[in-house]
Amino acid sequence: MSLYDWLAILLYLSATIAIGLWMSRKQEDLDDYFLGGRTIPWWAALLSMVATETSAATFLGAPEQGYIRDMTYLQFSVGTIAARFVLASVFIAAFYRLRVFTVYGFLTARFGAPTQTTTASVFLLGRLFASGARLFIAAIAIEVATGLSMQWSIILLGIVAVAYTWFGGIKAVIWTDVLQAIVLVGGGTIALFSLLGDVPLTVGETVDFLSDHGKFRIFDFGDGGGWAILSNPYHVVPAVIGGFFLTMATHGTDHDMVQRLLTCRESREGQRSLWMSGLVSVLVTTLFLGVGQMLFVYVQHLPVGDPMGIAAATLAESGKNGHFFLHYIVSGLPAGVTGLVLAAVFAAAMSSLDSAMSAMSATFVTDIYRPHFRRDAGQRHYLLVGRLSTAVIGVLLVGVALLVVHYYEANPETDLLSIALGVMTFFYGALLGIFLIGFMTRDRGSSLTNAIGAAASILLVILVKQTTSVGWPWFIVIGTLVCFGVAFAGRTAAAVADRYAESG
Repeated sequence: MSLYDWLAILLYLSATIAIGLWMSRKQEDLDDYFLGGRTIPWWAALLSMVATETSAATFLGAPEQGYIRDMTYLQFSVGTIAARFVLASVFIAAFYRLRVFTVYGFLTARFGAPTQTTTASVFLLGRLFASGARLFIAAIAIEVATGLSMQWSIILLGIVAVAYTWFGGIKAVIWTDVLQAIVLVGGGTIALFSLLGDVPLTVGETVDFLSDHGKFRIFDFGDGGGWAILSNPYHVVPAVIGGFFLTMATHGTDHDMVQRLLTCRESREGQRSLWMSGLVSVLVTTLFLGVGQMLFVYVQHLPVGDPMGIAAATLAESGKNGHFFLHYIVSGLPAGVTGLVLAAVFAAAMSSLDSAMSAMSATFVTDIYRPHFRRDAGQRHYLLVGRLSTAVIGVLLVGVALLVVHYYEANPETDLLSIALGVMTFFYGALLGIFLIGFMTRDRGSSLTNAIGAAASILLVILVKQTTSVGWPWFIVIGTLVCFGVAFAGRTAAAVADRYAESG
């Protein structure tokens, strides 16, 4: 890389740390540190949500889907948009009405502290693995771009994200996310127009070429019979249903995403952020799928023996198609522009990492530490614990990412989006099942049956993963139904047992 590239990256990293330091000036209590004093404008919360959704997994994984497949990843958007309207009118409205500090506070009011602890623990465990996987994907970019080992790349990203999140809390997270959203969309746009210029075809010829190769297909109705509905994660049925359930969990039960919605002044603003984020995310995803489509056209028209063509073939043989976009960024873009686009990759990575650290820290302090260890401590004490837990969580995320490195090296054919999206599906069913019991019933569910349902959900999903070829979008559907069913039936059984004991 040139000096201009390094300057662009350094400027971006400096800006993120500067925002963190600036936002640290008014951090007097947990409300400031974890909810921004509930004064964040709705549009900032919106951009923060988009930046968090557009992680390095999307920045690199969506181009991979467009490059090797087509536009079928957009099928998930049908379910995700529908789910956001349900969540805004039911979940978010309830969270604001109760003035909860984390989403698990709703379950405290509904079932009591034990269920709060159960769901918070499930979230912390799941988010640890899922965000660690996303950190690994971001490290791929640094390794390819700089030659720095993936292990040291992971450590570097972790240090930078911990630094500004430690000082600035959720305000720093949101306002750096605003910057990151601008940078990553700008980076994707630059890459797209660069590819358009590198392809020796007119726009019309490019469209015809893509159409002839079936690259514009959005809905996959499958050609493997009934089994394709279960086994193919990109079949229209699991994509739409799984997208709905996934979004219900991510934007309704995962504090990593919901936290920024709770920073707005009132419910109406949080709801507006959620509604609009669905549409914006579709546009962003389409952009990066388009980048992948143009990468396909670009590779197909390279002269025989071209180094980029050789690199594409080599990566395809090793199952690492998702790395080719990085190779194009490093070798195919002009000096200075490479640095800008790589800064976008870093932006995508850290927007997800900082959000995870802030949400996990808030959940640990509010739902674990405060009720079970120091119930009546002062705000300064909790603020210190929040900052310390942010650092510890950052270290744990780095550790998980290092473990994922070994998994990917042993399974290089695994696509990046499956790694990013598939991990949390083991846990989301347990969370969503309990929340649905809380919202859909009045006298069903209890702390005991909720805990049993959550455990049964996680174990069954792991069993399905290990013993069948069922696609990952179904994991959350199965997990949700199991958890909901156990919690629902368990309360009934407990009530019958109590009546029997009273009568006998």
